[in-house]
Amino acid sequence: MELQPESSDRPVAASLKATYRALLARGLETGEAANLTAFLHGLPSAGFKWTLPEVEAIIHRRITHAAELRAMAVAAADGAGSPTRMRRPASHAARPTRSGST
Repeated sequence: MELQPESSDRPVAASLKATYRALLARGLETGEAANLTAFLHGLPSAGFKWTLPEVEAIIHRRITHAAELRAMAVAAADGAGSPTRMRRPASHAARPTRSGST
C-alpha cells in the first residue's frame, strides 16, 4: 500500500469533519457549527466567522509548522553531534545545601 503525502493529518481532518457533522446533526447552523468546531480545535472564536475549509487550512498549517520545527530540531541536534535530549538550563542545576538545613 502506497502512502500518500499529508497522510499524517488525515485523522485531524476527519476529526474536524466529524465534529462539524455532529454539530449540524444536533441542530446548529453551518456558521455556528464551523465556529464551535474552530473553538474546540483551539482557534479563537470571539469576533470570527469561520468556515470549515478555513479551519481545516489553519489546522493543517499548524501541523505542518510543528513538523517542520521538529525536523529542524532533529537536524540541528544531529548536525551538532549533540544528543537529541534537551539539557536543563543552568538555573535548574543542583543548588548547594545551606548550613543548618536538613
